[in-house]
Amino acid sequence: MTALTAAIKKVATGPHLNKDLSQKEAFDAMTEILSGQADEVQAAIFFIALRIKRETNDENLGILQAIQAQTQQESADIDQLLILSDPYNGYNRHCPITAFLPAVLAASGLPTISQGVNEMGPKFGVTHSQVLDFAGVATNLSIKQARDRLNNPELSWAYIDQAQASPNLYALQTLRTRMIKRPSLSTLEKLVMPIKAKLKTHLQIGFVHKEYPPILARLAQQVGFSSALIIRGIEGGILPTLRETSNCFILRSNNSNEAQAYLLDPTEFGIHQSTRGVLPAISQQVTAEETADLGLKALAGQSGVAFDSLVLGGAMALYHCGLQASPQQAADYIRQNIKSGKANSYFMQRSH
Repeated sequence: MTALTAAIKKVATGPHLNKDLSQKEAFDAMTEILSGQADEVQAAIFFIALRIKRETNDENLGILQAIQAQTQQESADIDQLLILSDPYNGYNRHCPITAFLPAVLAASGLPTISQGVNEMGPKFGVTHSQVLDFAGVATNLSIKQARDRLNNPELSWAYIDQAQASPNLYALQTLRTRMIKRPSLSTLEKLVMPIKAKLKTHLQIGFVHKEYPPILARLAQQVGFSSALIIRGIEGGILPTLRETSNCFILRSNNSNEAQAYLLDPTEFGIHQSTRGVLPAISQQVTAEETADLGLKALAGQSGVAFDSLVLGGAMALYHCGLQASPQQAADYIRQNIKSGKANSYFMQRSH
């Protein structure tokens, strides 16, 4: 009996007989799936059965560790690194302006990467990869190329695609689309760490449902993140609404293993907007082309919702990582780096 078959016998036996997997059992089953040798029907049953049963922390951790074990990881010669993890399946109501955030943060002294895929079902929303493609950014960097960009103080940012970082996980895309419902992978892939810093590697990640912050906090701590900024974000992303206070959470591993509630008020960052986020203006449909255009204009200093989104997203990160003393100071610093053209200069160095 294979590890996957044994796992299915435990988690897919009905509402009264289901049993939880140990961390090792989940690790072994996921490793078998990632090997490419597992039967696709069994793999789908495994993920759906876990979702119906509801995954335990041990099961989530085992699956995540299996993914990380087959993810290429490089160590960068930098003290701090921020990993931005927007939803891999993208956005369909708001323009993902956060695709431009790594360059803004790099120009502000915080090396940053974002990660994702070109498209992901079942949502098939607009992704960082699609936006960056339109803006002329190389989206197929190897992990070593991304590491080298981070090590260069005149660059300090990169986008990493799952196809490069975790090709065996990327190979499950078709299966995931055919499953229709999102498996636990949709959450766990956002906690992968393809590059780590010498001292501190931070995570900025979004959530929608209220049960997820403690789950994300535990996993971030268990896989080695120094801290996590867990945002109740627009469409589950890393940017909160611009017009009202959001219930967010902060994990600092040196203080506690649990996330602490954090009421994030945009007005503390000097943001006063009547809209939640960047909406498409040309049509009802969010497109990568329009998002790229709005992002480039914001980097050029054009005021508006896209500009304020970059200010808020960047200032939250600088303040969380201890690079600025207050939300207002962090926001002012981000504004300065955009208005001066510095952030745009970092973005324009966009080929590998």
